[in-house]
Amino acid sequence: MKIKLIKDNDVKTSIWAGGESRQYYIFPTDSSYAERNFCFRVSMATSTSDEEAKYTSLENITRHLIMLEGSAHLFHKNHYDILMNPYEEIDVFDGGWESWAIGKVTDFNLMLSNNAHGKMAVVLNDGDYALGGICKNCNKKYNRTAFYCGQGRADIYLSTGEFVSISKGDLLLIEDINIDANAKILLFDSKLVSMDICCY
Repeated sequence: MKIKLIKDNDVKTSIWAGGESRQYYIFPTDSSYAERNFCFRVSMATSTSDEEAKYTSLENITRHLIMLEGSAHLFHKNHYDILMNPYEEIDVFDGGWESWAIGKVTDFNLMLSNNAHGKMAVVLNDGDYALGGICKNCNKKYNRTAFYCGQGRADIYLSTGEFVSISKGDLLLIEDINIDANAKILLFDSKLVSMDICCY
């Protein structure tokens, strides 16, 4: 397995009309969000206005979205609307939909192209967690797992013997996952978001 620790201070911030965004990781690493030629992308965005914020249209992209700070009312035209609170609801939707949100929030995004599949969850308790597993959508193994620490600190002991501690704003990406790989996770007043990704 390969591990990559992306520290909060190493992530560049981009300004947009209603706030700012931060790209933690994009794969392939030479792909571009602007050109929409990525397999998957992990990012965070902050809305600093109470005004309605329209989401960028992302055709052929599936989005997994969770709130880190603040509550937002999210609308998907002709589909549904949802009230999202920190670390509770996870909305999975078509990036090509006409969508917008109201609320001053910080959210976290997993974006997947048609060539990728994934899932997002919140780690609530200390314990042993299997890494990878089989993706039900494509029947292939999830070959990447990522953990984002939104609050506090989390200590992660990998079955390879490696140890990583992540704090607020850090992302741990684990690649080339072995079939029986697992991690022991200890939470210290932390909020931890996990992502399993299948992208070959």
